Formats: sequence, C-alpha cells, structure tokens
Amino acid sequence: MFSWDQDPKRAERAIQMLLRARFSGLRSFDGAGGDGGRDAELVTADGRTVFEVKSFGRLDSSRRRQVANSLKNAVQTVSDMTRWVLVIPMNMTPNRPGSKSSEQAWFDETLPKLAPGVELDWFGQDWLDAALAENMDVQRFIEGIDGQVLQRAAEFGMEQAVLADGASNLTERLAGLHRRVDEVSPYWTLDFAVRDGIHYQSLRAKRDDAQLVDPITITPTFAFRADDPDDEELRARFEHTLAFGGHVDLPAGYVIDLDIDASDEARKLFDVGDPAANEFSIVTLREVLDKRIRCNYQILAGEPDENGNERVLSQFSVFFAERTTGAVGVKLYGSDAAGIIKFELGLPRPPSMSGSGKPQLVDGATLRIVLPDTLVGYDIDSLLPVARTLAASQAGTRIRFLLPQLGYVDGPPLDEASFPEAVATHQLIADLHHMQEVTGSAFSYPANITIGQVKELRRVVRQLNGDDVEHDGGFTLQVLPDAVAGFLEALLQDPTGVLPGGVFSVNPLVYFNVGDLKLRFGPSAFWAPRPRLVNLAHLQAVAASEVHPPGGVGVPAEFEPTDAPFRWFSRDKSETYLESAERPPELSS
Repeated sequence: MFSWDQDPKRAERAIQMLLRARFSGLRSFDGAGGDGGRDAELVTADGRTVFEVKSFGRLDSSRRRQVANSLKNAVQTVSDMTRWVLVIPMNMTPNRPGSKSSEQAWFDETLPKLAPGVELDWFGQDWLDAALAENMDVQRFIEGIDGQVLQRAAEFGMEQAVLADGASNLTERLAGLHRRVDEVSPYWTLDFAVRDGIHYQSLRAKRDDAQLVDPITITPTFAFRADDPDDEELRARFEHTLAFGGHVDLPAGYVIDLDIDASDEARKLFDVGDPAANEFSIVTLREVLDKRIRCNYQILAGEPDENGNERVLSQFSVFFAERTTGAVGVKLYGSDAAGIIKFELGLPRPPSMSGSGKPQLVDGATLRIVLPDTLVGYDIDSLLPVARTLAASQAGTRIRFLLPQLGYVDGPPLDEASFPEAVATHQLIADLHHMQEVTGSAFSYPANITIGQVKELRRVVRQLNGDDVEHDGGFTLQVLPDAVAGFLEALLQDPTGVLPGGVFSVNPLVYFNVGDLKLRFGPSAFWAPRPRLVNLAHLQAVAASEVHPPGGVGVPAEFEPTDAPFRWFSRDKSETYLESAERPPELSS
C-alpha cells in the first residue's frame, strides 16, 4: 500500500481528490489567502460538514496547535457547521492507562471544548487507504511514473501472449488496458476504438471541473499554401470553425507542430509523434437549444416600394434547434419546417442591438445553405414555399435572414441568380400542387421524372387554366396491318401524304404519368389540321404485302404538322366538345 509520508502538497491534493470521489457535491477551497479553517465543505440534509486536511505525521504540540486553530477558525467563519472532520494520513494513538497525552484523548476531550455542539470526526490512514484502493487514478497521481511498475510490466507481457480463448481474452485485456489508462490522471482519460483499421483516441474529462483544476492547452501550428485555391478554401473553413464552432477535417501534412501544456499526468495521455503524419479534426459538440428559434429566410426586391418600404418577394420559416460556440460567436443549425434545406448561421457575440425597437443589421454574420441531394419523397405542400423563394433569388434581389429580437442578416444585391435551376424546379412543383387541388390528393415529389413528362404536365396545367396549348411535335396512330390499305384509301388523297381537313379527337378521360405518379386529367380535345403522314412509303409497303405481323401488332402511322401547329383545347372547351355536337370553328371552315 502507498506510503503517505512524501510531498505534502501532492498528498494534500490527493486527499482532496479522494474526498471529492467519495462525497458528491463536495466543494474544495484554496487556502493560499486563508481558508477560514476549512479545506473543503459538504452540505447535505443533515447539515454542513467542514473538512480540514493535514499531511503531516504524528501530532506533536506544535501540530496540535495548528489543528486547534483551524477548528477555531471554522467555528468563527462557518456559523451553521454541524460536523468537523480532520483528514490526516495516520491513525491516532490510543488512550493508555495513566496517559492523558495520547492523540485519542486530545481529540476526544480537548478539541470538543473548542466547538460546542459540533460533531468531530477523524479520517485517518485506514480511511484513506480504503478510499485509495477504490480510486487507482489518485494512487497513480501520488506515486508518479514508478507506481505499480511490476503489475504494469506483467500486463505488458500478457499483451504479447496468444489469445488462447479468443474474444474473451481480447475483451479482458482491453478492459485491463483501459483501467490502466484511466489511472494515469485523476481528471482525464482516453477512450479508444478501432474502425476500418484506423485507431481512434478521444480525450475525455472524468470530472465536470477537469478543465479548471487540471487545464490542458493544445497549441498546434498549421501550414496552408497561399498559392493553392483548395488550401485557401480549407483555411477559410478552418478559421470559420474556430470562430463559430462546427466541424472541419484537415488531412495529414497541415499540422506541422503541436505544443501541449498540461500536468505531467495529463501529458502522458498524448502520443504526439510526428504531427505532420496525422490528420487533424476540430469537432465542436452541438448543444440542443431549450426552445427552437424561428426565423424568416426572405428574398427582397432590389428597390423599395413607393413608400420606401422593403418589398418581400417570397419567404419561408427556418427553425434553429442546435448551436455550437467558437472564439467569435455561435453557429446556429436548423432547417425549414420539413427539413428540406439545412442552414448554418454564424452570429458574432454580442449581436448589434439598438434601443430604437427596429431590427438592426447584424455585422459579421455568415450564412451557409445546404441543399438536399434529392427532392424525392418530400411532400409538395412543404416544397412549394421553399422552391418559390429560391426561384425568386434572381439578379438584383437581396437575401435577408430575419432574426427575432436580434436583428437581421443582409446580403448585397445579387449579380446573378443564386439557384439557377430553382425556376424550373419551382414550376414543376407548382404544377404538381395545381394537380393536387384538381384531384383532391396529396402528392410527394416523384422519382424518375423525364423531361417529356414535365412538358406534358405543364401543358395539362395550362389547359386547366383555360389556355389552348400548342402541341410540341407530331402524333402517332396505331393501325392494324389488315386495315392499312383501307386506312390509306379512306384518308389520303394527296400523294405527298397530307391529310385533307385534319384529325380531331375528344378523349373523355386522360391519364398521364409524372415519374412514379399516375395523374388523372379528365376530358381532353385535340386538333391536328392538315397533318402529313411521315412514313407513307412504309405504310404503302405494308398494304401491298400479303405477310403481316402475327398477333394483331399495330403499324405506326406517324403524322407531323404542315402549315399550322397541332394544339390541345382547354379543359372547358374539351368538356363542351365531349358533351355536345359543338366543334371548333376550324372544323367547319
């Protein structure tokens, strides 16, 4: 067992550690300026206990006076003290017949007179040895590098042995190594893991106040190439992480020196080696906010209205739920209500405030927007305001982030559209939203959308809005092989393949697909004036042939426009043509 008769300062510090380990809520005091007769105190439901720590040996008359003075001071400074404990690394000498000078007699008879009504107690070597056995990290702290050398050497030899029992041996040895690491420092320890062949070590505080009582300062030196755009971008992200918190990874080679200022015990937890050979990451823990912060992401017109007021072209709400902290300020993390777009807002501390009651510009703020890899699966109602706002950020407009009770983050007029593809995406989402209202359904953004389907959807929505829509391209009819000859004889009089008059059709119910969505449109009327049969020669060859494809496979008759475009009639007109004999004026001319 450890011998307590060594460096008094180290021993007293170790005793303080043991007291804190045993008594949750214990407060320690630094006696450099006078501790008022107390090295530590503990408040419980039973009252206030004051601890007096001494590291000297046998209590001669001088040392007894020191202890007595400490008790007197405690009585004077701690009026509600109910218990006083002397913690000293020795057991008291017992009473002997005819002797009144034993430490037990002095403690039981003399000291109580100095503190009437206060319970006195003695934590001696037996108590300390028992507490030390339960806290090997404190023992390692006291003993230093030479402590328990033989046991560690034996364990090292064990690590070289074969894993005779497989995983059970491995688990046992890893647990043993972790215990040994945990004993290096009473304040810090290492957690370690192996993933994909890479060894990870994480420094972890064992106590909430570790950074106060045993501070660690790590000063790395970084090197970024000024003539390399990638390095400059990495340096900007690195500096932003230092300023506002977050996460940044530096590949090997960027850290050229690493200086660690820590206690001897804590330094043993660092294996620096060659800093340039290691990757370096900064990760700031995200703190979950007690209450989400609701903000507005806005697009403002380049010029105010006639009254001089800012014009908000479009906006949607953003909710911040987490934050990190850096040297300059905080970074807020959030998204829109559906989690479609992620936002990272860096705010310096404190934000600019004014007594005017009007929102004030927050200087030095940063804003990062992270778009999703895909929109598939998000509901159309949630996508619409987001897509509309992104599409509104065109050249000349400004982006503003409105913060409740803090002010706003403003950007300069845009030189170009921030999200060039957002206009087309917004149109598609708006058209799907229109179809929702028509069909009474709720859609999610579909997968596997083709350009042709997007065009067809746009045409259908225009028809629903009352427009006649020009048809892009031609159309194809399927004719049974046996009917090709009659088809040509009945329809074609022009040797160039131009059909006189035209083709008019009304379909009572039209379905079409947008990706994996199948949408119902309703009646649709189509007019193709004077179409030309593109593959006339092929149809003539089929008509002349006596051998036709089996199974009634149709022969395509492909038509293209000539002197007038084909077109679809509006939904209202299509319903009229379906329900009556009325026809488009073009058909009667």
